[in-house]
Amino acid sequence: CQSLVTGGCLCDTAFSSNRVFKKMPSSVEEVLSKLTIGAYDTSAFEGAYPVTNTINGVTAYFTTSMNTFDTETVFEVTDDHGRLRRFLNRKDRVVIAGASEYSFRNAPSFMSVLNTEADARDAYYETEAALDHYFHHQNTAPFMAYRLIQKFTTSNPKPRYVKAVATAFREGSYQGIGSGEYGDLGATIAAVLLDPEARSVNLEADPFNGNLREPILRLMALMRGMELQRSEGQAVVKLNDLDTRIGQMAHSFPTVFGFILPEYMPDGRPGDASLVGPETMIMDMPKVVSLLNGMFSLVKYGLCRCRGGLGSDWTNCNEGDYSRAAAYLSYSRPYDGKKSLEDQADEVVSELSTILTSGRLGSENKRIIKDAYIEKLNNTETTDAAGAAMRVAQQLMLTTPEFATTNIVKKTGSLRKKPDPPQASGASYRAIVYVLFGGGCDSYNMLVPHTCGANQTDMYTDEYAVVRDVIALAKEDLLMLNGPIENQVCETFGVHPELGSVQELFNQGDLLFFANTGVLTKPTDKENYWRDTVAQLFAHNFMQRAAQRIDPLKAEDGTGVLGRIRDALTRKGLNAGAYSIDTNSISLIGEPGVTPTPVIISNSGATQFNEAPSSASMNDEISLINGETLTESGVFADWYSDVLLKSLGNNQLLVETLEGMETATEFPTSHLGRQLEMVAKMINSRGARGTDADLFFLSTGGWDTHSQVIMAQNTLFAGVDASFKAFADEMKAMNVWDSVTLIETSDFARTLTPNGNEGSDHAWGGNYIMMGGSVVGGQIVGKYPDAIKEGSPLNIGRGRIIPTSSWESVFLPIAEWAGVDASEFDYICPNRGNFPDSSFFVAADLLEIST
Repeated sequence: CQSLVTGGCLCDTAFSSNRVFKKMPSSVEEVLSKLTIGAYDTSAFEGAYPVTNTINGVTAYFTTSMNTFDTETVFEVTDDHGRLRRFLNRKDRVVIAGASEYSFRNAPSFMSVLNTEADARDAYYETEAALDHYFHHQNTAPFMAYRLIQKFTTSNPKPRYVKAVATAFREGSYQGIGSGEYGDLGATIAAVLLDPEARSVNLEADPFNGNLREPILRLMALMRGMELQRSEGQAVVKLNDLDTRIGQMAHSFPTVFGFILPEYMPDGRPGDASLVGPETMIMDMPKVVSLLNGMFSLVKYGLCRCRGGLGSDWTNCNEGDYSRAAAYLSYSRPYDGKKSLEDQADEVVSELSTILTSGRLGSENKRIIKDAYIEKLNNTETTDAAGAAMRVAQQLMLTTPEFATTNIVKKTGSLRKKPDPPQASGASYRAIVYVLFGGGCDSYNMLVPHTCGANQTDMYTDEYAVVRDVIALAKEDLLMLNGPIENQVCETFGVHPELGSVQELFNQGDLLFFANTGVLTKPTDKENYWRDTVAQLFAHNFMQRAAQRIDPLKAEDGTGVLGRIRDALTRKGLNAGAYSIDTNSISLIGEPGVTPTPVIISNSGATQFNEAPSSASMNDEISLINGETLTESGVFADWYSDVLLKSLGNNQLLVETLEGMETATEFPTSHLGRQLEMVAKMINSRGARGTDADLFFLSTGGWDTHSQVIMAQNTLFAGVDASFKAFADEMKAMNVWDSVTLIETSDFARTLTPNGNEGSDHAWGGNYIMMGGSVVGGQIVGKYPDAIKEGSPLNIGRGRIIPTSSWESVFLPIAEWAGVDASEFDYICPNRGNFPDSSFFVAADLLEIST
């Protein structure tokens, strides 16, 4: 074999074709297990197959009258699913020359890039054949049965139940329902819903039966049961950002595996019993608070944005006033005083229990909600006292374990023990702050070659100024970085004239630059970059996502680099927090079930649960409703109540910790300044939060400078410089500067060649900042391009420069500094095997690593 410079090998091969059967097969099963090459209907070849023979359900068609079994013989059988199958009596093998142990069957056929009609036809047939194979695979029926049962009735079905549903799928019939054809979903769903295990009253009392209801199903149950009505003039009911806020939205699943993993096993009583609980995977503090706030807002204000509402528009946020809401819950039960309050309350709560919990609501929780209803009705002076009392009852009902799960709840009558405050492990604190310059920063005006040695090319005059033309910075305006800079094309570099604090931090040894860095799948060149690179180049969304995921081949699909660092620290026994300021980010998402969902907080603080409660005692009533349960109570209900109260408690701790907290440094009022100020406050709260490490994501926009780039960057860099200086000063004042590393990224750099609007357009490799007290600053890491004109080796056109350093080479040293063990490096950067060792930086050369 010959090694290829683009990766892989080119090997000589040998091809063989042999017959499989020398006599009639003994059964249909033998044909199906041994033959793999399909055949055409022999009747299409008139006279070509003159002789047939049928034994044991197998028909053989021979090309000669001698009944000779050769490679052209065709066998015809009908399988268990009623499909007529035809196969050639042939086995083809492709063998690697000189290494016969490496071989494969059924040589592939390659389709023309011209996409002829025949190729399109063949592609269609191949796809149909593959889908048909999957559909009729022997594992499909039990697989579908298990998944559908999990969705409709119980997370842990018994084998008999799975078999019954799988049989209905295979036979296409259940108790007279279905067409009798394989894969009939009507029969399958009938088996799921009508099986004794789905309907048995006795099994409902089994503490290990049932499941946690998915967040979107709880929301839909509220909207349907409480009779959601569109307001006049509203064409559609639009729910806003459900996928990021509650973890689910139709058609917005994060990966091909959906929202949850069917085999996920939670902690607590379900985990102790070795039960899976797929829906528990997406119930964490941010989603618990967001879902309840959203449902409470829908009850109180209608569909809008008020106090965590799930709508798109604001209203006046007055409880019970739905006049400006997009939709509202129309269910009501007026009170005319003709019956006793006790009877009215009993009727209302019983009906709510029937509608929202299928009648599962336990007597004690019914009493708590009745008392709250009566209390509100008695103490409301408005004309709609019954409506106010109904809203209290509805909200409390939404917090019950009977609504959130399909379990029967049996309580001890005691409150749950409050969890101990979170405690750090005692490890040295570390914080990683990821700052995205959204839009694509023109970073070749952030870091500019200045003075080159006697034996070096004058990069400023001969290259930079020529290529950048009207968008070049004047040499005399650049702020000089201390030199000489080693291992670069020039001895001295300068930074943008608005980056005075960046210059100072570099010269003090607290800041470095990564040169010509960007998204890469593997090292590449001008001729091969388009085939070597998976990412969709030059597109904002794809490049931003790639820089946050750093997993181009999707080995850890659905996760981001900071999330995987957090996973690794958590597996090491550390308590690591993850916070996104003002926005959601894939960078912070880890492996499901390893770490909780990242917390999204605004630059002004954390989200308050139930900011304007309908009654002063609601939090106490929620605690009573979710009190301790007996051992015979449903395990998923117990898990829900435990997680609910812990989530609300931890959220309140975060709110109270940040409330009134001040910084010693005055931060700029820019968006980036406010975000970094919140990061500083979060770092200051690390003791109260009991955290060993924190990972933060921030984003600041305005960098898509297609016009007037010089003017725009004067403003943009001035804001960045002031914000970075304030953050560094605050970290030093808090005495944690050595424990914090800030890494700046962007979608991409911009074209070195200007466009007609004195701007620059989307490009690729760029220059980026890393700063912190542990940063070995005063250096430029990587390789600044030594030629950038048109036709130079890295310039693929208009000054789009191919990166020579990957994001993997940047984040692995940061992960090591944060405390990640080397055994986790392949998890942190799954694609690192595509790069030679020489592509990576030594962590100790970039950051002071504590031992």
